[in-house]
Amino acid sequence: MDNIILIAIIVICIVLIIGCVIKHRPDLIVNFMLRACLGTAGIYLLDMIFNGKGYGVIVGINGVTVMTTGFLGLPGFILLYGLAIYYAFQ
Repeated sequence: MDNIILIAIIVICIVLIIGCVIKHRPDLIVNFMLRACLGTAGIYLLDMIFNGKGYGVIVGINGVTVMTTGFLGLPGFILLYGLAIYYAFQ
């Protein structure tokens, strides 16, 4: 029962914070969505190119990669491929 109350409080706080951000700074949400969409498209295209050339470096698209490119933009995109190359040739 205590866990449910704690989860409910956390969810309410997150909703309120997101509501305040949307009300006062909607440009942040638009910027995040644009970076996330472009980053996801870039990952998809680069994975297709690497797969066609036969390289074993594939990042893949999931929630973590979308959030990384959304929050960090191009540096996040480079970070994801840097980690993929590091672990592919380790």
